[in-house]
Amino acid sequence: MVAITHGHSDHIGGIHVVLNNSRPRELWVGALPRTESIEALMNYANSLGVRVVRHNDAEILELGGIRAEVFSPPAAWVASSQARNNDSLVLHLRYRDSTALLEGDAERSVEQRMAATHEMHADLLKVGHHGSNTSSTQELISAVHPRWAVISVGAHNTFGHARRDVLRRLAEANVTRYRTDLSGAVTFYLDGRSVMPELASMG
Repeated sequence: MVAITHGHSDHIGGIHVVLNNSRPRELWVGALPRTESIEALMNYANSLGVRVVRHNDAEILELGGIRAEVFSPPAAWVASSQARNNDSLVLHLRYRDSTALLEGDAERSVEQRMAATHEMHADLLKVGHHGSNTSSTQELISAVHPRWAVISVGAHNTFGHARRDVLRRLAEANVTRYRTDLSGAVTFYLDGRSVMPELASMG
């Protein structure tokens, strides 16, 4: 399967190539607006025989020994005419005793709801919204209590991500941090006991 979190271009751009090259059985989505680009993507997935599946809060899915629990969006969540960060599909993955929380671009209000309704602990946190101050609240970091965190962020981006306050909160929680603008692509392996990071060659 391949999962896209929400409809912003930096999260779905290039997904056509991924689908064409990987040919997954399913494309997992959260709440998506009915925009022209989204409709084109759904049609393309269907043309490849990829089944598009929307997942909602509280679903638990089994994938060959991996337990995937959906933390957001709620089943009643309605996407607006434009993509929003809080539409994000948030997944908690568990392989035996190793865990990861993939936040997409979920912001403060969603983090608060998830912390109040789910067991949030994860060894690895994919930091929400590229390290923006809209996400990664102290409440979330305390609930997740990760050992590792990865921030997907462009080098010299115009938004000022990752924000100093977010980096400070992670540092004060003794979280080992990786950033794609500094380290390039980072792969994390969950072996059932721990999480192991592997950096791409930076040339």
